[in-house]
Amino acid sequence: MAGKNLKRIVIYLLLLGIVSAITFYFLSNFSGGIEWGKVINFFVANPWGFLGILSLLFSWITDTFITYILIRKLIRVPFSFLKSFNMSIIGIFFNKLSPASTGGSVFQIAYLKRNGINFGSSVSITELRYIIKQSAMVVAAAMGFLIALQVVERNEITFVLSFLGFGLSIGGILILILINVSSKVRSSLLTITKWAIGLLRFSKKLSPKIPDLRQKAEKEFKNYVQSMKMISTNWKFIIPVFFLALLSALGHLFLAFAAVQSFGIFENIPKGMLEVISLQAIATTIIFFSPTPGSSGLAEGGFYLFFSTIVPPKFLATVTLEWRILSYFVPLALSGIIFLIIFFHGMVSTRK
Repeated sequence: MAGKNLKRIVIYLLLLGIVSAITFYFLSNFSGGIEWGKVINFFVANPWGFLGILSLLFSWITDTFITYILIRKLIRVPFSFLKSFNMSIIGIFFNKLSPASTGGSVFQIAYLKRNGINFGSSVSITELRYIIKQSAMVVAAAMGFLIALQVVERNEITFVLSFLGFGLSIGGILILILINVSSKVRSSLLTITKWAIGLLRFSKKLSPKIPDLRQKAEKEFKNYVQSMKMISTNWKFIIPVFFLALLSALGHLFLAFAAVQSFGIFENIPKGMLEVISLQAIATTIIFFSPTPGSSGLAEGGFYLFFSTIVPPKFLATVTLEWRILSYFVPLALSGIIFLIIFFHGMVSTRK
């Protein structure tokens, strides 16, 4: 299993490298090109680069609190803050490698299972995390929508993409909520799951296990429903968790402003920050659905397109690269290192 995961990571990294190389080529040859000295200075000596790193860490810590509170309130099992941090980091790492930022949830579920939480409850926790975090990002985009429209109204493409991003994000959230609140939908999913398990009859090895697998599926669906009932009876704690998710989202959106303001573009910083965060919130709702690993290509293209209205052309390619390194490559590297530590520590613990 570890070998398959490693192979998958290598494939994603190769695809990421190819798409990133093509993207950097276009950035280097259009709109004034990339000033590599400015990029290095941003991370070494520019105070906005330092503020960007702090904002990234702030986003991670608030995300960890979301995990910690959800597990302690819903599952009520011993689960330390460090384990919550590990779960968040695992999600960040695999989201950075997977299309549409979806791979992290699978590995988060596996991590929860490994730490004594049943599959159904693991799914419900991970799903609820996604709904809350995605809802927070949509609310952030909605709050800044009117401000963003004043900036992008000159560009029909960005105007259309803004509505598309809202539609996709809200649609995904509504589907998950429908699964949670509708017993008929859950029953249909269970029926489909049992039917899919029945297809294993072609395998002599797996065919005898079909009754046990179906029974296990029923059990995990019951665990899932039980977790959902816990949410409905303890819904008030969702409010502070949502505000944490909103803070986490704002911390991540601030990275765009750090990159833009590193060139001193805005004299009125509060107004400029509001405009940048509003634009980036809308752009992020679209970037979420990119089919490429880590949203490579679409993320840079989306940033370039949305911010072409407020960033001077001669700075735009460099600002785009600064933002991408700060929002993607730095988190990928840091979360990757931490994931390897978690992975090898788990291997050592298993052997003991």
